[in-house]
Amino acid sequence: MATDHTPDDENQRIYARHKRHHEAAKAELEEVRKRAADDLLAGSTPAELAKLTGLSDEFFRRIARNVGAERKREPTVGREIEAKRAQAAEPSK
Repeated sequence: MATDHTPDDENQRIYARHKRHHEAAKAELEEVRKRAADDLLAGSTPAELAKLTGLSDEFFRRIARNVGAERKREPTVGREIEAKRAQAAEPSK
């Protein structure tokens, strides 16, 4: 579907502005990851950081797991809990 259409000047400016914004946000995300690792190790929760940044809790939970930050509570879903349930369901020998 190739055409010879070129967006007008206003649209090109908007697209270029969006691209700059996206590239800046991507670069800043690395800084957020580094600082979040420090804060999570110091005791901040993923929920607190998510609220401050607008990023998801899961984004910060993954960082916390990667850096070995202490958990505030036991997991309620996922592989770890399924393994514990399976182990508890095994008959005792």
